[in-house]
Amino acid sequence: MGRYRSTSSLPLPADWERKAFGAYRYTVLPFAMAMVVWPLVLGGIWTAVRDPESVWGVLLGLVLLGPFAATLTLWGWSELPRTAPVAADIRATGAGSALVLPVPRPSSIGSLVAIAFGVALLGAGLWQLIASLNDDWSSGAAFFFLISLPALFAILIGLGTYHPRKTLGNVGIVLTAQDISIDYGKGPTNVAWQDISAVGARSRREKNKVGSGTNVITLVAGDADTGYRTIDIGHKDLETDPTRVYHLFVFYVRNPGLRSELGTELGLDRFRRGGYVPEQPTAFVDRDPRP
Repeated sequence: MGRYRSTSSLPLPADWERKAFGAYRYTVLPFAMAMVVWPLVLGGIWTAVRDPESVWGVLLGLVLLGPFAATLTLWGWSELPRTAPVAADIRATGAGSALVLPVPRPSSIGSLVAIAFGVALLGAGLWQLIASLNDDWSSGAAFFFLISLPALFAILIGLGTYHPRKTLGNVGIVLTAQDISIDYGKGPTNVAWQDISAVGARSRREKNKVGSGTNVITLVAGDADTGYRTIDIGHKDLETDPTRVYHLFVFYVRNPGLRSELGTELGLDRFRRGGYVPEQPTAFVDRDPRP
């Protein structure tokens, strides 16, 4: 994989942390925990295979520990450092052609996992209930009703949070000569180029102190008279080179006369080669006051 790097000569903004793009030390904990849990999952599955009536083997190996082990593995995988992709396209919009930067589409995996978890719990409880009908059915019924509550709760959470995944044509950062539209799948955020007074770059850490932080591009709109408004774009909200995106915003804020190339092959080519006049990066870049 290798550590994060931009595939151009553009410098990393001064207040960004390279380790926020991934560091191998962040993968040690999740992968170590996964290596402990996966044998327990496989043991539960093996128990269920050898003794099909062992509902505890299925419940422990598949229903409870399986999703936990998979989550740990995905967490470790997400922390691996990677080389940034260079991705952009031209899209036709109501205002004309635009340069589009891809973003991750909102995922419904969590909702589907919750639904599957609830269904698996109900299935395990029903299995135990049926198996106890010829013996002590009261214990099977008690077990079924005991796990039906968390199962139904998980299913309701999954159904309540599920949203059909939007197509690629409905998400992204859309740049035209007039304005910017940012849509991660929950509705667009719009700002006109002429309203952007500064472009900032900073690094923040989420509540999870174990994983890597987030490098953020901040668009500052407005002024002291009208009031300021900030729009944050985290590097994890991009599916293209974030360093290149930062310099793109700085370049077009400082060069309004060149915004007309957005949505054309010239603007697309400039992004792909990183042609944004490399300069010493600063934490906060004000718009050039000259007309």
